Amino acid sequence: MSTIYDVARLAKVSPKTAARILAGEEGRPANRARVLAAAKTVGYVRNQQAASLRSGKSNLLGLIVPDIRNPHYPAIFQMVHDVAIAHGYHVLLSSTFGKASEAVRTLRMFQLNRVEGIIADASEGESDEVCDPIFTEFLEKGVPIVLCGRPARGVAADVSRIRNVAAVSRAVGYLSSVGHRKIACISGASAAGLERKTGFLKGMAAHGLSVDPAHVLIGNFTIDGGISMGRMLLSTKNRPTAVITANDLMAIGVMQAARDLRLKIPQDVAVLGFGDSLLTQFAIPKLTTLRMPVEQIAADCVDKLLQRIASRDVSSPCRMEYDAELMIRESA
Repeated sequence: MSTIYDVARLAKVSPKTAARILAGEEGRPANRARVLAAAKTVGYVRNQQAASLRSGKSNLLGLIVPDIRNPHYPAIFQMVHDVAIAHGYHVLLSSTFGKASEAVRTLRMFQLNRVEGIIADASEGESDEVCDPIFTEFLEKGVPIVLCGRPARGVAADVSRIRNVAAVSRAVGYLSSVGHRKIACISGASAAGLERKTGFLKGMAAHGLSVDPAHVLIGNFTIDGGISMGRMLLSTKNRPTAVITANDLMAIGVMQAARDLRLKIPQDVAVLGFGDSLLTQFAIPKLTTLRMPVEQIAADCVDKLLQRIASRDVSSPCRMEYDAELMIRESA
């Protein structure tokens, strides 16, 4: 394996000069041309980890998402990636598949790779209290963190959140306005999922609608979960006329369950999702859902990390809050 000394010897410059040019510094045009040509000739590959140890900068951000199989999260990654790249950063991505233990392993991996900032989305899956001490370790070392879809729970990090309660309450109001009285809700066990359930209950109360306990279920944020919960709701005599789900995948699953039971959407049952992921564009009928401003959220999260990295200040954590917009289409 070639070394910086091989490059320097061939380019007839000092190892220090070669290292600076290969790290991105301009240097003299003639020296730069010789160093780059020499590196190519000997097949030199820069050791980024060693460079990070020397400089204290890795130019890496860490992104944790609950489930990369959900089209919502690749979209978030792409947007975070695009903003980060524009500022000279790369993104390490990890999908926990809703497992708190996987989130812990990811954070330890981030420590090994010396990430300079972290965006952690825990909107779905298990509660991740076990991560809180590790988040605090990062913050104590000056590494900024943005927590998404979960409460701070004493972690002095910035928080990005959707106003879930208000969004789902508005969705109930819409369904009520078009004549629905028997409305069901499939939420999830995560903090965001439980907030969406709270919004459902609040909306039902605000519009004088009674809640059937059998119509309030907990799902697992997947299409299969939506199918199984949908069958439970729609195969009974007392089936609801509308179903609100905590994400779009479960909504797609409920629609499939309705088709399996030969029910028409929205004539027999209306379905309303949450997220407005790419998948909703291909649903038949087109899915009515609550759209999250993903582009703005991603840009704000990365900007916040970069501001804190530049200032080396992780004090005074802030809350960035966003509304979800009701997108009325064909399913409700």
